[in-house]
Amino acid sequence: MPATDANQLIIAASPFCFSGCEPWVAYAYLSRAGIRYVEVPALAPSMGPKHGLTTFAPEAMDDSDIRAFRDRLHGLKLQPITVAAMCHLDDPREIDALRRRIDFAQALGCRYVITDSTEESESGETRRKVIAALRELASYASDRGVRLALETHAGPTRTGRLARQFLDEVAHPNVGFNYDTGNILYYNDGVDPAVDVSEIADRVVHVHLKDTQGGREEWRFCALGEGRVNFPKILDTLRAAGFQGPYSLEIEGVAGEDLNRDGYLQRVRKSLEYLQSIGLAQE
Repeated sequence: MPATDANQLIIAASPFCFSGCEPWVAYAYLSRAGIRYVEVPALAPSMGPKHGLTTFAPEAMDDSDIRAFRDRLHGLKLQPITVAAMCHLDDPREIDALRRRIDFAQALGCRYVITDSTEESESGETRRKVIAALRELASYASDRGVRLALETHAGPTRTGRLARQFLDEVAHPNVGFNYDTGNILYYNDGVDPAVDVSEIADRVVHVHLKDTQGGREEWRFCALGEGRVNFPKILDTLRAAGFQGPYSLEIEGVAGEDLNRDGYLQRVRKSLEYLQSIGLAQE
């Protein structure tokens, strides 16, 4: 999906912007905010309960279910672009789950699947097995027109520098990086995403736009522009590296808050207004 000019790239959003809401509720409100592209959460079966998230289960869907899913999104004037499929690839069950989510992405017409690698940071047998699995899955995804993007999470992708080392080891052209601007601060001490992104910018294929007023392990994800993330500098670095999107809002809220749906909607709208103010407009 080529952009019309350098400042009009795809801006998508995750239903996780509406913390605690059922995804279809979130999609309806994202559509009201003017969002046109969305992520589809489909975590591995073990991950949703672990993190308290409601996600979709491709294992429970046949072809007619997927057509109905796509039609319902289109009825909301939304186009799925990414499947969020967090899977730890040191577990054979989750390797199988990721393969199914790649098929799901293809059926929905999504171009990207975001996944974890492993929480194991050190080199060793686990890392070698994960890398072998990633190579196989990357080829499987490539045959289906889908790109894999590793998430900024604990383990070998918690910073840009570490992620670059890991991607060099994986050495597969269909595996890139999903740079999460807020997770860099959540998983690290003393790492500035505006500096860190330069370590990995040319390997970034997808971006989660997230701001935070907190530090390591502080769940304080605010509206974009209200926290610590220097978005103008990050965007400049990504543009210089040739990044063409998509950018996706993943504003996961603040621990202990009690917002209603309109409160979440205002946070999304405020974030979109901020992005426009720094020169990042929707397509």
